Amino acid sequence: MKGKTSMQFAVNYSLPVAELFRAGQIQLDRFKCPTWPNVIAEAQAIHPAYVHFPLQVGTGIGDAIDGETGQPADWAKIEAMMAQTGTPFVNVHLASRNADYPDIPIDTTDPAHLDMLTDHIIRDVRAMIGRFGVERVMVENDHDYGGEHLPSAYLPECICRVVEETGCGLLFDVSHARMAAHYLGLDVREYISALPIQRIREVHITGVQRLEGRWIEAIRQAGVDAAFIQRFAGRLVDHLPMTDEDWELLSWVMSQIHGGAWGQPWVVTFEYGGVGPLYEAVTRPDALAEQIPRLYKLVNGS
Repeated sequence: MKGKTSMQFAVNYSLPVAELFRAGQIQLDRFKCPTWPNVIAEAQAIHPAYVHFPLQVGTGIGDAIDGETGQPADWAKIEAMMAQTGTPFVNVHLASRNADYPDIPIDTTDPAHLDMLTDHIIRDVRAMIGRFGVERVMVENDHDYGGEHLPSAYLPECICRVVEETGCGLLFDVSHARMAAHYLGLDVREYISALPIQRIREVHITGVQRLEGRWIEAIRQAGVDAAFIQRFAGRLVDHLPMTDEDWELLSWVMSQIHGGAWGQPWVVTFEYGGVGPLYEAVTRPDALAEQIPRLYKLVNGS
């Protein structure tokens, strides 16, 4: 397939990305921003942007939780940001947190546990659908997140049940899928094929590498919390430059999308780089300059 598709291509907003864009070294359709008003304003002053919300479902309270504040979502704030940026979907992370269910083993396979946890996710997602409509809500597949998330956040059968019973879309995070498959001891393509990929509405991609060596030193020097480093040291993490393995997997993913076998996303987003000490510490402008043009071509079918 040649030429530009109806899919857009976005990149996490960061100062290095903004500088590369201004210099004409990269092409992109939008910046992806966190829910930080100053960052949104900074990005929009340069180019169109959209917002990715830190929302989580899984408590079963009939509402989403703001992952940054730990409080129920401020829907008025979210709706205002969607209107300001033209963000078409409200996204939410599947995050059945071990902290909310201390009596359930972190690696449970008990069908009763999984049914109950998935029921709670569905209850929370349905509340969002009641506010925004089913066509504007999408759930994001996650991974075990260093032992924080219970399996209902990343098991394909749980994700499929959420999407099928609520009718919402899927925000397909390729890197999360790779890490979840690794954690479960599954082939990543088989794992992905078991997800509700016909319902894809958005795609995220980053490089996946082990948190070790230069990456640990970089975030340590940036003052990142030592407990975070201890928790993830030696584990696969995302939001790093693409590796050969990442390129191979993404090429397969995009071939399925371009060929019409899977749902077509409104945007494919490269989540390398960003704002805040952690993301800024691992951002290499040379990697962005090399990898963004390659991704832009891949998304556009070249």
